[in-house]
Amino acid sequence: MQDASTFWEHVQELRGRLIKSLIAIVLGAGLAYSQWEKLWAVLAYPITSKKLPVAFIATSPMETVVTSFKLSMLAGLLLAFPWVTWQVWRFVAPGLYAGEKKIFFGTFIGFVMMFGLGSAFCYFFVLPAGLTFLATYMSGAVTQSWKQSDFAAFIIRFLLAFGIIFELPVAAFTLSRLGLITPKGMWSSFRIAIVIIFIAAALLTPGPDPVSQLLMAVPLCLLYLASIGICKLAAKPNVELAA
Repeated sequence: MQDASTFWEHVQELRGRLIKSLIAIVLGAGLAYSQWEKLWAVLAYPITSKKLPVAFIATSPMETVVTSFKLSMLAGLLLAFPWVTWQVWRFVAPGLYAGEKKIFFGTFIGFVMMFGLGSAFCYFFVLPAGLTFLATYMSGAVTQSWKQSDFAAFIIRFLLAFGIIFELPVAAFTLSRLGLITPKGMWSSFRIAIVIIFIAAALLTPGPDPVSQLLMAVPLCLLYLASIGICKLAAKPNVELAA
């Protein structure tokens, strides 16, 4: 009976933390929606800052409204992210050893920092270069009129992709601390990793131009090399997670 009682206590706690997280997301989305025009200006900055000959169009009566709702919800998730993460941490922390808490807390801090760095790199360097190529393709012989919803999805997809890509050093640190990977293993796979990186860059970059592909591939190669060094620093002969 005690185990059953403990189980339902955990369920109730989880329910409470989910409700608190959802409230924070809704409040964040509402705040973002109240600033919808400024939010769109930020999203379109890689185009407007270069003064590229692109016109944004809506091809249905509800397109702009739906796009504003989607972006506001995404912005709400980002605004509520620290609070949601805190709720998750409060729920799982009691079940972790002291060593595990240190590892996962460091992983979280690194995750946030590297995700922000990757998204910023994409926003200020990769997207302007790639969008310039796309907007000026054929030297203006074709009028560039882009759907607002497609452009928003395009920008968000690349920001998320680069944010995730920049998590490589954080993943290497955590896996090394847990004893799941070694610097030697990562170094022996370096050539294979380079091939995979350039294939991924060719598939994920906005256009087929080599400039935007290199803007993704080169940082990834450097991140892989940095991850080997991080893995070497983080590795321990015997990982003790217990307190």
